[in-house]
Amino acid sequence: MLLFAGMSQLQAQDAPSVKMGLRVSPNFTWVNIQEGPMSNDGLGLGFSYGVTSDFAMFKSSNYWFGTELSVSTIPVLCKSNSELRNVTAKAGSMGTYDTITYNPGKVAFSYRIQYLQIPLTIKMKTDEIGNMKYYFQFGVAPSFAMRKKLTTSTIDMAGIYPANKGITFHDPNNTDDDVYQFSGTRIPTSPSGETEYNFIDNINTVRFPLVLGAGIEYKLTGNTMFTAGLRFDNSITDFFKDTRVSGRSNLIGLSAGILF
Repeated sequence: MLLFAGMSQLQAQDAPSVKMGLRVSPNFTWVNIQEGPMSNDGLGLGFSYGVTSDFAMFKSSNYWFGTELSVSTIPVLCKSNSELRNVTAKAGSMGTYDTITYNPGKVAFSYRIQYLQIPLTIKMKTDEIGNMKYYFQFGVAPSFAMRKKLTTSTIDMAGIYPANKGITFHDPNNTDDDVYQFSGTRIPTSPSGETEYNFIDNINTVRFPLVLGAGIEYKLTGNTMFTAGLRFDNSITDFFKDTRVSGRSNLIGLSAGILF
């Protein structure tokens, strides 16, 4: 309601105040596992860059509607806490198969996803104190995956990539790369052919996070401002497509930019 009220006031202004600029941000990322035999495997380091715009609201210099167009790389590092299995055809044989078993904690997944983000936030700024303003912001940041890269590695066990092809990563959502997933084995008592010890590494391509942030704006000269801040980006949508695993990717970003 605040957003729509502010936009109506913005449109009513004869000469709305607008600030545009550039922003960059290193990001520290992790995944919060909600359900399933998977756990976070450390912090990832990503990066965001893009253009930003602030529009004055309510004919006031204290309330602003902020939007951006950003390219953000968000790594997700996780590992399996359960046994995984692959059934593969035996080399040089017809109709016979080997079952490769990967012990719990021995398979790590390193996702590196590049998103197009469109943050939409409300900014509340203080009056100028010296040459500086302080701000707090909140909103949403709809994100759409552009590039998807997954490196699956095993510890002290057989690798999943063919040694003679030089493959070190794959696209988790590419059906041609489904051979690098874990097929599992059929449950003997299942009449419908259900499997166990498997993992589908596909991800959801749309990410919808809530955004909270705070920072400063420092007046350099005229209307030119240097801005720096801290932003928490908390996804409310599931990262994984495997129905047995639920997890949400999060990040903290340290941003810097210039507003004109």
